[in-house]
Amino acid sequence: MREVLVRSGRNRPDLTPVYAHFEQATGIRVVVEKVYHRDVGARTLDEAGRPHADVLLTNSRIAIEELRGRGVFEPVRTAVAEALDADLRAEDFGWVAFTAWPRTAMVNLDVLPDPARWPRRLEDLATPAFAGRVGCASMVEMTTVAQFASLVVARGEAWVRALLERLVAHGLRVYRSNLDTREALAREPLAVALANASNVHVFRAAGHRVADAWLDQGEGEVGTCVEAHTVAVLRGAAHPEPARAFVEFLLARPTQEELARRYGETPVHPDARCDGVRPLAEIRRTAAPLAAVRAALTATEALLRRAGFDVA
Repeated sequence: MREVLVRSGRNRPDLTPVYAHFEQATGIRVVVEKVYHRDVGARTLDEAGRPHADVLLTNSRIAIEELRGRGVFEPVRTAVAEALDADLRAEDFGWVAFTAWPRTAMVNLDVLPDPARWPRRLEDLATPAFAGRVGCASMVEMTTVAQFASLVVARGEAWVRALLERLVAHGLRVYRSNLDTREALAREPLAVALANASNVHVFRAAGHRVADAWLDQGEGEVGTCVEAHTVAVLRGAAHPEPARAFVEFLLARPTQEELARRYGETPVHPDARCDGVRPLAEIRRTAAPLAAVRAALTATEALLRRAGFDVA
């Protein structure tokens, strides 16, 4: 039997149903190795040219773009990849996003049942109305780092420093991970948690009374950060054709709609739709090119450490 070896730094939610559907559709067996997302880079570079996997999945554009410059990916140019916005694929198609990950505010409906009291802008969370009632994941999560780095690009370092100072002064609670943050939303309970839109879908499906408040979506407002789950074929892969077939399967409309339906992940395929998942085209995104976000990482990480986001 043909096979494809997948190394996945994206381990939650579990992609087992998608792997099973790929196997059924193609007859290609999927062998999965799960790794901690922050170990993906070192493993990939250690095996450069002789990888022990065929395909790499990650949960960050930033991390995979850092690797691309080291020549470890084999570009895969497909019709769907060509239609993606420039910040959802590598310039040379060395990696592509297979779902988008917009940031939003997850609202606890047991605390804030009235939508008129929900935050409308990120800055609303740094006011007395939300004092001690807002949670966010630490720097362990690249989505947190990416969100504030995007704001550094769009609004400037001084603006972000002042925002973080106000958030901390009003009792922002920082938890290690996105999972810890959403669990705290229900346990403590908090009013709002900064989260990925898919977190809201998963938590609601588990029976929690939550909703998403989309921040800074008005005309002239800064918009929200959109990160992505990404896929790349490793250069020197033992099974290059099954690897390419796997990438094409992830980007196909039925798979995109399955990921949206199961996990609330935002499709990148322009024709994919799912009730309850806001289409990418309808999201006002922060104007922050990936290259500029990467350049802002060091300054952003320093700001986040100063604000107490370096939680072990």
